[in-house]
Amino acid sequence: MGRCQHCGEPVADGQEICYACGQKARTRAYGAEHRVNPIVIIAICVAAVSVLGVLWFSRAKAARKQAALLAEEEALRFHDSVQRAGHDWQEALRVAADDREARSLAAELEDAEARFQSIRLRVAEHPSVQQESIINRFQAELERLRKTIVVLASSADTEKQSLRDSIQAGKRRVESLMLELGGTE
Repeated sequence: MGRCQHCGEPVADGQEICYACGQKARTRAYGAEHRVNPIVIIAICVAAVSVLGVLWFSRAKAARKQAALLAEEEALRFHDSVQRAGHDWQEALRVAADDREARSLAAELEDAEARFQSIRLRVAEHPSVQQESIINRFQAELERLRKTIVVLASSADTEKQSLRDSIQAGKRRVESLMLELGGTE
Protein backbone atom coordinates (compact mmCIF):
# COMPACT_ATOMS: atom_id res chain seq x y z
CA MET A 1 0.00 0.00 0.00
CA GLY A 2 1.35 3.42 -0.96
CA ARG A 3 0.64 7.09 -0.14
CA CYS A 4 -0.92 9.85 -2.18
CA GLN A 5 1.73 12.17 -3.63
CA HIS A 6 -0.45 15.22 -3.00
CA CYS A 7 -1.84 14.79 0.51
CA GLY A 8 0.05 11.79 1.91
CA GLU A 9 -3.01 9.74 2.74
CA PRO A 10 -2.76 5.95 2.40
CA VAL A 11 -3.86 4.72 -1.04
CA ALA A 12 -4.47 1.07 -1.98
CA ASP A 13 -2.42 -0.48 -4.77
CA GLY A 14 -4.14 0.07 -8.09
CA GLN A 15 -6.36 2.93 -6.75
CA GLU A 16 -6.41 5.74 -9.30
CA ILE A 17 -8.03 8.58 -7.26
CA CYS A 18 -7.20 9.58 -3.68
CA TYR A 19 -10.39 9.51 -1.61
CA ALA A 20 -9.04 12.22 0.70
CA CYS A 21 -8.04 14.94 -1.80
CA GLY A 22 -9.61 13.73 -5.08
CA GLN A 23 -6.34 14.03 -7.02
CA LYS A 24 -4.92 11.30 -9.21
CA ALA A 25 -3.15 8.96 -6.89
CA ARG A 26 -0.24 7.14 -8.36
CA THR A 27 1.51 4.87 -5.98
CA ARG A 28 4.91 3.50 -6.68
CA ALA A 29 3.55 -0.05 -6.89
CA TYR A 30 0.88 1.03 -9.40
CA GLY A 31 3.43 2.77 -11.57
CA ALA A 32 5.83 -0.18 -11.43
CA GLU A 33 3.16 -2.48 -12.79
CA HIS A 34 2.98 -0.56 -16.04
CA ARG A 35 6.70 -0.10 -16.52
CA VAL A 36 7.55 -3.73 -17.47
CA ASN A 37 9.74 -3.63 -20.53
CA PRO A 38 8.55 -6.12 -23.16
CA ILE A 39 12.06 -6.42 -24.59
CA VAL A 40 13.25 -7.88 -21.28
CA ILE A 41 10.47 -10.47 -21.34
CA ILE A 42 11.27 -11.38 -24.95
CA ALA A 43 14.98 -11.67 -24.14
CA ILE A 44 14.26 -13.96 -21.19
CA CYS A 45 12.00 -16.16 -23.34
CA VAL A 46 14.59 -16.36 -26.12
CA ALA A 47 17.28 -17.28 -23.59
CA ALA A 48 15.07 -19.96 -22.05
CA VAL A 49 14.23 -21.44 -25.47
CA SER A 50 17.91 -21.38 -26.41
CA VAL A 51 18.93 -23.20 -23.24
CA LEU A 52 16.19 -25.80 -23.73
CA GLY A 53 17.24 -26.26 -27.37
CA VAL A 54 20.87 -26.80 -26.43
CA LEU A 55 19.85 -29.31 -23.77
CA TRP A 56 17.57 -31.13 -26.19
CA PHE A 57 20.23 -31.33 -28.93
CA SER A 58 22.90 -32.54 -26.52
CA ARG A 59 20.54 -35.17 -25.15
CA ALA A 60 19.62 -36.31 -28.67
CA LYS A 61 23.30 -36.55 -29.57
CA ALA A 62 23.99 -38.62 -26.46
CA ALA A 63 21.03 -40.88 -27.29
CA ARG A 64 22.39 -41.41 -30.83
CA LYS A 65 25.80 -42.29 -29.44
CA GLN A 66 24.27 -44.73 -26.98
CA ALA A 67 22.16 -46.32 -29.73
CA ALA A 68 25.26 -46.70 -31.92
CA LEU A 69 27.17 -48.33 -29.06
CA LEU A 70 24.29 -50.72 -28.37
CA ALA A 71 24.04 -51.61 -32.06
CA GLU A 72 27.78 -52.26 -32.23
CA GLU A 73 27.59 -54.41 -29.10
CA GLU A 74 24.68 -56.38 -30.56
CA ALA A 75 26.58 -56.85 -33.83
CA LEU A 76 29.58 -58.22 -31.94
CA ARG A 77 27.35 -60.61 -29.98
CA PHE A 78 25.72 -61.75 -33.22
CA HIS A 79 29.11 -62.23 -34.89
CA ASP A 80 30.35 -64.31 -31.95
CA SER A 81 27.15 -66.35 -32.02
CA VAL A 82 27.53 -67.00 -35.74
CA GLN A 83 31.12 -68.09 -35.27
CA ARG A 84 30.17 -70.48 -32.46
CA ALA A 85 27.28 -71.88 -34.48
CA GLY A 86 29.52 -72.30 -37.53
CA HIS A 87 32.08 -74.17 -35.48
CA ASP A 88 29.40 -76.39 -33.92
CA TRP A 89 27.90 -77.04 -37.35
CA GLN A 90 31.27 -78.00 -38.85
CA GLU A 91 31.83 -80.44 -36.00
CA ALA A 92 28.37 -81.95 -36.54
CA LEU A 93 29.05 -82.30 -40.29
CA ARG A 94 32.32 -84.09 -39.54
CA VAL A 95 30.50 -86.51 -37.26
CA ALA A 96 27.71 -87.00 -39.84
CA ALA A 97 30.23 -87.86 -42.56
CA ASP A 98 31.42 -90.76 -40.44
CA ASP A 99 27.88 -92.03 -39.66
CA ARG A 100 26.60 -94.76 -42.02
CA GLU A 101 22.92 -94.04 -41.34
CA ALA A 102 23.40 -90.33 -42.05
CA ARG A 103 25.19 -91.08 -45.32
CA SER A 104 22.35 -93.39 -46.36
CA LEU A 105 19.67 -90.79 -45.56
CA ALA A 106 21.67 -88.10 -47.36
CA ALA A 107 21.84 -90.31 -50.45
CA GLU A 108 18.04 -90.75 -50.32
CA LEU A 109 17.64 -86.96 -50.17
CA GLU A 110 19.96 -86.48 -53.12
CA ASP A 111 17.88 -88.98 -55.10
CA ALA A 112 14.66 -87.15 -54.17
CA GLU A 113 16.21 -83.84 -55.16
CA ALA A 114 17.28 -85.24 -58.56
CA ARG A 115 13.74 -86.52 -59.18
CA PHE A 116 12.33 -83.15 -58.15
CA GLN A 117 14.66 -81.31 -60.54
CA SER A 118 13.55 -83.51 -63.44
CA ILE A 119 9.89 -82.74 -62.61
CA ARG A 120 10.73 -79.07 -62.32
CA LEU A 121 12.35 -79.02 -65.75
CA ARG A 122 9.27 -80.65 -67.26
CA VAL A 123 6.95 -78.15 -65.58
CA ALA A 124 8.23 -74.98 -67.11
CA GLU A 125 11.20 -72.76 -67.55
CA HIS A 126 9.15 -69.92 -66.09
CA PRO A 127 7.03 -71.41 -63.29
CA SER A 128 3.70 -69.94 -62.24
CA VAL A 129 3.20 -68.40 -58.81
CA GLN A 130 1.72 -71.67 -57.52
CA GLN A 131 4.61 -73.71 -58.96
CA GLU A 132 7.16 -71.27 -57.52
CA SER A 133 5.52 -71.65 -54.11
CA ILE A 134 5.80 -75.45 -54.32
CA ILE A 135 9.44 -75.20 -55.40
CA ASN A 136 10.27 -72.89 -52.49
CA ARG A 137 8.49 -75.16 -49.99
CA PHE A 138 10.35 -78.19 -51.39
CA GLN A 139 13.73 -76.47 -51.07
CA ALA A 140 12.98 -75.36 -47.51
CA GLU A 141 11.87 -78.88 -46.53
CA LEU A 142 14.96 -80.38 -48.15
CA GLU A 143 17.22 -78.01 -46.19
CA ARG A 144 15.39 -78.84 -42.96
CA LEU A 145 15.86 -82.55 -43.64
CA ARG A 146 19.58 -82.13 -44.30
CA LYS A 147 20.03 -80.34 -40.99
CA THR A 148 17.98 -82.97 -39.17
CA ILE A 149 20.18 -85.73 -40.65
CA VAL A 150 23.30 -83.96 -39.38
CA VAL A 151 21.71 -83.58 -35.94
CA LEU A 152 20.72 -87.27 -36.02
CA ALA A 153 24.30 -88.32 -36.66
CA SER A 154 25.61 -86.30 -33.73
CA SER A 155 22.80 -87.12 -31.26
CA ALA A 156 22.69 -89.60 -28.43
CA ASP A 157 20.96 -92.95 -29.12
CA THR A 158 18.01 -92.01 -26.90
CA GLU A 159 17.15 -89.02 -29.12
CA LYS A 160 17.65 -90.72 -32.48
CA GLN A 161 14.23 -92.35 -32.80
CA SER A 162 12.34 -89.06 -32.61
CA LEU A 163 14.73 -87.59 -35.19
CA ARG A 164 14.20 -90.62 -37.46
CA ASP A 165 10.45 -90.12 -37.18
CA SER A 166 10.86 -86.45 -38.07
CA ILE A 167 13.00 -87.37 -41.09
CA GLN A 168 10.41 -89.92 -42.29
CA ALA A 169 7.64 -87.31 -41.99
CA GLY A 170 9.82 -84.83 -43.91
CA LYS A 171 10.44 -87.40 -46.65
CA ARG A 172 6.67 -87.89 -46.97
CA ARG A 173 6.22 -84.09 -47.29
CA VAL A 174 8.93 -84.00 -49.98
CA GLU A 175 7.19 -86.80 -51.94
CA SER A 176 3.87 -84.97 -51.57
CA LEU A 177 5.39 -81.74 -52.90
CA MET A 178 6.85 -83.61 -55.89
CA LEU A 179 3.41 -85.05 -56.69
CA GLU A 180 1.83 -81.63 -56.25
CA LEU A 181 4.35 -80.01 -58.62
CA GLY A 182 3.90 -82.83 -61.14
CA GLY A 183 0.14 -82.28 -61.01
CA THR A 184 0.52 -78.63 -62.09
CA GLU A 185 2.16 -79.53 -65.44
